[in-house]
Amino acid sequence: MDEDTRSIVHIRLAKAKDDVKWARTIFEQGGYRQAISRTYYAVFAIATATLLTQRITRKKHSGVESAFHQFLVKPGLIEPEYGAIYIKAFRERQNADYADTTEFTAAKARQVLEDATRFVARMEKYLRDAGAIE
Repeated sequence: MDEDTRSIVHIRLAKAKDDVKWARTIFEQGGYRQAISRTYYAVFAIATATLLTQRITRKKHSGVESAFHQFLVKPGLIEPEYGAIYIKAFRERQNADYADTTEFTAAKARQVLEDATRFVARMEKYLRDAGAIE
């Protein structure tokens, strides 16, 4: 992996961790809808960083989701449960940003945040094991 790509991976990892931190802060203040939305962007940032280890880039959210499954989950590099977390985070973010009638509870937001935290930790381990970060 070249140094420019390694630098981008570091930046996206930092974004993911920052988004989780802010999602947790927003959650603690009762902003469940906003926390769910911010949480997804943590998952998205780290997923795009992880895809860079395979020299894969996608611009659209649906493209990242598809590539994550195709190039990381399907070949067994990442466990299927993390593919499911990505799908759920994406769906919940869409509801949080666009749905008018969805209720956003503390329990739902907590679960999305916990899943995203695990997702970021697992992708960070993958990045470390792949030599993309130290």
